Amino acid sequence: MKRASGARNRAQFDRFLRDLFFCPSCTTWRTTKPQPSSFSRLARPTTSITRRCASTLSSTTAVNATKNIPTRYKDLYGALGEVSRKASAQVNISRLQLALQGLESQTPTTRVAVLGLNVQQTARRLVRLLLADALVDEEPWEKELLKSEEDTSQGLLIRFGRSLNSSLPKPRTTIPVLHVPSNILERNNIEILVASVSSLRNGELLQGLPTVTSDVFLSPSIGTPTAANGRQTTISQPVHSSILVARGLDELILATELLASTNFVTKEDREAIRLIVNLENLKQRAPGNILIVDAAQAEDGLQAFRRSVTEARSYEHKWVDSGLPGLSDWLNQSSAAQSTTKLPSPLKNLVSSILSTATRNLQAEVALESRSSKSRSLSVATQAQLEESIEEFSRHAHQELQSGLASAWSSRNWRKLAWYKLFWRVDDVGLIITDLVTNAWLPRTERAVYELSGRLSQAGISPTDVAADLPRADGLEISTPRTSSIVEPTPILQAQSSLATDPPVEPVIINTDGMAELKLAPIAAPTPLSSSISRIRAEQMEQAIIGLTSTAQQIVLKTLSLSGMSAGLSALTYASLSTGGIYEAGTIVALGTIYALWRMQGDWHKATKALEDDLLDEGRTVIQRIVGRMHQLVEDGGRFVADPVEVQTRRAAEQAVAKARDELSKLEK
Repeated sequence: MKRASGARNRAQFDRFLRDLFFCPSCTTWRTTKPQPSSFSRLARPTTSITRRCASTLSSTTAVNATKNIPTRYKDLYGALGEVSRKASAQVNISRLQLALQGLESQTPTTRVAVLGLNVQQTARRLVRLLLADALVDEEPWEKELLKSEEDTSQGLLIRFGRSLNSSLPKPRTTIPVLHVPSNILERNNIEILVASVSSLRNGELLQGLPTVTSDVFLSPSIGTPTAANGRQTTISQPVHSSILVARGLDELILATELLASTNFVTKEDREAIRLIVNLENLKQRAPGNILIVDAAQAEDGLQAFRRSVTEARSYEHKWVDSGLPGLSDWLNQSSAAQSTTKLPSPLKNLVSSILSTATRNLQAEVALESRSSKSRSLSVATQAQLEESIEEFSRHAHQELQSGLASAWSSRNWRKLAWYKLFWRVDDVGLIITDLVTNAWLPRTERAVYELSGRLSQAGISPTDVAADLPRADGLEISTPRTSSIVEPTPILQAQSSLATDPPVEPVIINTDGMAELKLAPIAAPTPLSSSISRIRAEQMEQAIIGLTSTAQQIVLKTLSLSGMSAGLSALTYASLSTGGIYEAGTIVALGTIYALWRMQGDWHKATKALEDDLLDEGRTVIQRIVGRMHQLVEDGGRFVADPVEVQTRRAAEQAVAKARDELSKLEK
């Protein structure tokens, strides 16, 4: 018998080792599995032990767990998801997440808030009276709820359940959680958030304007437990409905002022907030929407009933006279479990409030953008003055162009470039043209452009010229300078300096031969309108100097060549003809020279005439382009063009909200 008992003990010890010593992450046994003896196999029945790899285990709280959305809520759930993605700036994300969590279950949990004004003491007393069971003695959770040393900046979340073992460490959560075994919480599937809100300051009271949002009551800010470094984070805890608790008449006045200063965007938000006041020793109940309770009377009745069951009648009278049944009815009506509609009323009101707030915010954004566009647009009087100034500028510019060039071509300096003076002034062509173009080609018009640019800037218009070299959108390839490949490593400082001096580039999609290709093209920076004339003058001056100097040199060379050829021909004629004389040879030289000079005069006249026409045509083109650009700037300044990206984003948000509203209306039918 002793041997059989020892074998059984050994088998139990081996099974204990197999169940205890293993690695939970990889299910690798730390000890070698002992082989049971034949006697031990006979002593106990053989049982099969099933082991699962840790990689096949899945937690119910896994991040990638599939959510089982009820079929009737799937369309609304998806529509609210689109609202979260496309209209996140117009909604309260925490309240939207609460609505999505409610749609993920057949029996959604309702969360209500009991908010004390500045402190939580009265709010905690009322919650304790609502949840306490008069048939049992005072429980530990009641003492923990009424602890005075609790930080009032932190909230308390009350859920149904058994209290945790006091010997075990409390889990670290963003907000303290108290588990209460109350039938009210279990029957109504409800959670209670106990927190506090601050009353208005004197400066806010003097403003007389709504300075508080409804999120103060429906998404109260709760302080997280203090970290080791002493820092505390504030988070929002959304609720379906809330009740504001005031203690005495003084706090009642402060609470009414706070509610009066609250900007309720939707009707659902206003109906989701109730006001309750704790007034002791009040014999009469005032009618109205304000709940009046007497917490001290209810506590006396509860203590009396717990002392003796014979005090049941006294407890009932004090409970009814204290006004707590009205608070209990509000708690039951706020529960989604009591709703008989397809979509529970608390959840429906929450979703409707979120969508109404989003619609209101989108409308406010459109109105703000409209007011901003009007403020940034030019007035009619300013437009008329600028248009008149531009027309006057155009007349003066054309007059200056005509008179300036006419004076230049008749000036003494230009006569230095007469065709017969080219033999000794061919090298002075560049200097004379530079002087003439600089002083005669639109100098006063350039100063007038600076003046008009200043007036446009004063009116709020940026006087920029149209970029000349923009990336083409017709599928043509944009040629960019190629850099030689680096053979040796470049030092860091040299590489940084090259990056700083390189022109900025931007990616451009180019369609070549039906193939989309991404290339880097230089960014065309806007140029000031005032620099247009100087830039074009420099270009025209460079072209005129190069072209006219080359033409003058070619004309002189051709003239000398023809004269030389005629002289050689006359000498050859004089030497070859025995009957000829010097008169015949001189006639040939004279005719050749006259022809060369005549051709020189004609070619030089054509070149100078072409220069005059080019400068005149280019001047007219520049004036017309500047005037047209100024008219366009004034016209664009008269109307505000909204950013297409912002308009598209707002339209997407409006469509998402409208779709969610349609899905909600389907569930309400």
